[in-house]
Amino acid sequence: MKICHVDPACGLNIPPKDWGAIEKIIWEFEVNQTILGHDSTHKMTADIKFGDYDIVHCHVANLAITLQEKGIPYVYQLHDHHVLHYGKDSHVYKLNLKAIEGSIISLMPANWLVEYFDNHPKCIYFSHGVNTDEFFPKKTTIPKPQQPKLLMLANNGLGGNRAFDRKGFQYGIGLAALNNLEITIAGPTNNQNFFNENLWALNYPKLNLVFDTPNSELLDLYHDHDIFIHPTMLEAGHPNLTMIEAMAAGLPVIADWEMGVDLHGCWRAPRDVFKMNEGLKHILNNWSDYTKNCIVTANKLSWLNRTKELIKIYNERNFN
Repeated sequence: MKICHVDPACGLNIPPKDWGAIEKIIWEFEVNQTILGHDSTHKMTADIKFGDYDIVHCHVANLAITLQEKGIPYVYQLHDHHVLHYGKDSHVYKLNLKAIEGSIISLMPANWLVEYFDNHPKCIYFSHGVNTDEFFPKKTTIPKPQQPKLLMLANNGLGGNRAFDRKGFQYGIGLAALNNLEITIAGPTNNQNFFNENLWALNYPKLNLVFDTPNSELLDLYHDHDIFIHPTMLEAGHPNLTMIEAMAAGLPVIADWEMGVDLHGCWRAPRDVFKMNEGLKHILNNWSDYTKNCIVTANKLSWLNRTKELIKIYNERNFN
């Protein structure tokens, strides 16, 4: 099967050197589709012609509409949480709806997205994955930490407000402070905007800030910590990429994700420090179960397994 993923044209490398979620997803599909014996690549829309490929897989709404105008059938995969933030009357929502309507099938990495688009017959839930060759536990058996080190890894902000706490940094710091624990918040340089407008956060003496960690060094970052914290308020992916990466590296997770998805090895908590603290205590009291379960869950969600499921979806649809 000849497959082409549409380059999102965001100016980032495929694979990305550091941040770039869509680019990472495209690369993982491309690599694993090749492993499974398919001819997979990525190109700009201008370089894709009708009939060149058996499957064209697009990840950005405006580029999907370009494919429509060129008469090229495509699979669409939505990654944009702004469809909810701006609402159903927004240009963003309408653009994505048009991309969905013109698709053969549209993959939604969260159940809420399927529902938000009124259970459109072309929309199906399709979870993100993780590269289990790049992210794996430091040891076969992970010893229970006496003073667990907490980790957050995210790109904060929402809808042009780069200081908005979409990812819940304040809740992670609050949980750490409640227990006098060390916490690292990592991510792109953009996160400085949150701290510039929330200088109080810098008063916590056990807070470590890390910016622009290359993808090649992420595993070391996970291995240097014990529990992953992700009290996000809005995500297009449930689970999102960093949650599954942390789980694959052996870190139990305290997070807020949709009820329709089971993630063994994680504690679901709202953006409430005291509810999150219940999760912290439960994880530490059941450490062996959590570490084993999070690794098993992540392995089931390997990109190779997700790609096998994607190939099934391709084969079930008529692209002629």
